[in-house]
Amino acid sequence: MRAHFSTWLVAAGLSVSATTSLTAAPDAAEIHGKKTAILSYMAQLPAQKKTLAGVQVNEFEVYIDCTSADRLTEMTGKRPAVLGLELMNAIAYPPYPSYLIDRALTQTAAGGLVTMAWHQRNPVEVCQRGEYYECAKKAMSPETLKAVLTPGTKENALWLADVRAMAKTLHKLRDAGVVVLFRPYHEMNGGWFWWGKQEALPELWDALYDELVVREKLDNLIWVWSTDRDAPDAAKYFPKRHKPDMVGTDMYENDADTPKFAAAKTNLTKLGGAAPFAVTETGKAPGAKVLDAINPSYVLLWGDHLNVNWTWNGDCPQCNKPGEVAAFIKLPRIVTLDEIPAALKTTIARDTTNPRPLHKSNPVCPAKLR
Repeated sequence: MRAHFSTWLVAAGLSVSATTSLTAAPDAAEIHGKKTAILSYMAQLPAQKKTLAGVQVNEFEVYIDCTSADRLTEMTGKRPAVLGLELMNAIAYPPYPSYLIDRALTQTAAGGLVTMAWHQRNPVEVCQRGEYYECAKKAMSPETLKAVLTPGTKENALWLADVRAMAKTLHKLRDAGVVVLFRPYHEMNGGWFWWGKQEALPELWDALYDELVVREKLDNLIWVWSTDRDAPDAAKYFPKRHKPDMVGTDMYENDADTPKFAAAKTNLTKLGGAAPFAVTETGKAPGAKVLDAINPSYVLLWGDHLNVNWTWNGDCPQCNKPGEVAAFIKLPRIVTLDEIPAALKTTIARDTTNPRPLHKSNPVCPAKLR
């Protein structure tokens, strides 16, 4: 067990007000208990015909009071059971980790779940803006990826440096008792990220797992493997040594009830077996018939797609029209933060507090003033 002392706070880039109290970190048994309880609940939800509602708070939102989660609350009167966050910018953009951790602490202390994506920058390219999203889309050749996965190469050293730098944030979350539904190298069957369409993707996933779990001893991660849309070629990219705890699909279609949801469920459960299935990202909120057919453990609405009227020019065919998200939240099967079983919320929140958060808990957002 490790205590949180002032040196830890300085290293974390946090003030006392943005952290838990100066107490010992949870031991391995407590973290294991939290993970087991979360995964068990996820696995039980389909039989109950229940689905957790989630929303993504992107990297540009963590500093402000009115995030997508706050706007969802204003639209529906409910807070998300699952809060999505982004590890991009955790390395090169202080004080970003402070605000990221702050959001995760508040959600966990309330008994809610936290999921995190990592749009990792291409580690062998010059990224003019550090970890700017565009650098995750700088292509990498299969030959370079092979070098990245070969110990002793310069390419491998650069990849390891980023992994270990990002892991510092995961360690701080672990020491605060936060379990993370960790979703790296997502949409790997698409060709827009440097890890996309790579035959060596399973090796990359396994290498990251080895670094974070075996070497870094991060036991607070629930590993989520998610494809783009229906992924008929998903088997090419499925991990070989370290199987995911959950599988999911990212769905951006003009049709909220696209048959690609059902195809994704079929294709991914063939690979994941008993692993819970989720809609790990979506623009449009799926309707009741789709949800009943695919029975996902959770649905994560992408934050800047909540209302087409909030986009910069109103041209977003994959965004929700006014009222559609509120109708989604009102579906009988949807579970929001207040509806998570009390015993589970107590388990999730144990030893995690955020007594002086960096943001307002109930901000007045512009949409509320209209």
